[in-house]
Amino acid sequence: MTPPAARWPVRAATAVAGALFAATATLSMRAAAPQAAAATASQSAWNGVFDQAQVERGRTAYNAQCARCHGETLGGGENSPALVDDVFFTFWGGKTVGDLVEYTRTTMPSDGPGKISRKRCIDIAAYLLSANGFPAGDSELPTELAALGQITITRTR
Repeated sequence: MTPPAARWPVRAATAVAGALFAATATLSMRAAAPQAAAATASQSAWNGVFDQAQVERGRTAYNAQCARCHGETLGGGENSPALVDDVFFTFWGGKTVGDLVEYTRTTMPSDGPGKISRKRCIDIAAYLLSANGFPAGDSELPTELAALGQITITRTR
């Protein structure tokens, strides 16, 4: 049998190796986290991700589906929040256009959620982005949810 004093260096070495492994794994995960975040949200809504024709379709859809609650100027209603300025950025800042589209599609209108098609919700999202100062570009927002999920909404460029 090995005396207890002789086993201590082996136990200590094992503990040190385990601690080093844990530290290395933690550092690797922390280093990978920003890369993973960048991979899932790699484009900014400030990059002209919609065009003016899509904004106009979105305005028409908004007026038909949303203005009765959120107001013609997007300023909110009695029981509905504003969709511009501080209120918009407080809720949507750091989220993606995909989040905005899916939230709209699955929860609006409040008296009949799910009645608005994804395509129409994408157009409404373009209108909301435009109303919040995001610039139009040369192409429309993509129709694929995965691609929309890579476009981040931020207050500043």
